[in-house]
This record gives sequence, C-alpha cells and structure tokens, in this order.
Amino acid sequence: MKEFWPLIVVAVGVLLVVSSAGYGVFFVGIPGPDDSPDELARQSVQGNFAVGAFFLGALCLLIGVAGGIIRLVPRMRRPKT
Repeated sequence: MKEFWPLIVVAVGVLLVVSSAGYGVFFVGIPGPDDSPDELARQSVQGNFAVGAFFLGALCLLIGVAGGIIRLVPRMRRPKT
C-alpha cells in the first residue's frame, strides 16, 4: 500500500476537483435577476465552499504528482545490472 500513495492522492484530488465543480454548477448556479439578499448570501457561502474544495482537490492532485515524480527519480538513476 505504501508504494501507491501518490496514485491514491491523485485520485482523491481528481475526485475533489470534479465533485466541487459539479457542486458549484448544480447547487450554486447563476444568481437570478430578482433574488433576495438571503438567497444571494446562501449562494455566496456555497460558492466559497465549492471554490475551497476545488483548490483543495487541485492541491492534492499536485502533491500526488510531485510525490510520484520524487519516488520515480531514484529508480531511474540506479544502474541496471
């Protein structure tokens, strides 16, 4: 399991990015022309949540890719016998 951690982190990052984008589209949406201030405040909070989850997913994705590259470099430098 230890050798698969970068792949798992990348998968979690992709899942967070896709789910937060879907959440933003389906639950936040575009504000209407005559929405109440309460509705606009709710959309603002939900939008901030979706953006935060998106950036967290992107961070997980980048950490997983960087971790995979770091693990791969020593294997490439070993002399083949």
